[in-house]
Amino acid sequence: MNTVLSRANSLFAFSLSVMAALTFGCFVTTAFKDRRVPADIHVSKVMLKNVDDFTGPRERSDLGFITFDLSADIL
Repeated sequence: MNTVLSRANSLFAFSLSVMAALTFGCFVTTAFKDRRVPADIHVSKVMLKNVDDFTGPRERSDLGFITFDLSADIL
């Protein structure tokens, strides 16, 4: 006769097997899907900003750079 612990173990193992099969099924249905979408990007205005470097002395810091603020219109 099976004990409660043995039956719980069997139920848990069966549940894990079903979840593994479902996970593999989800992987197979989405792994080879083509996700490329055509996009057309235009830059309307480019603004340069100086960013203050607060990391340390200027002669030792490599982070003093100019950032670009791009306003992009995605069609």
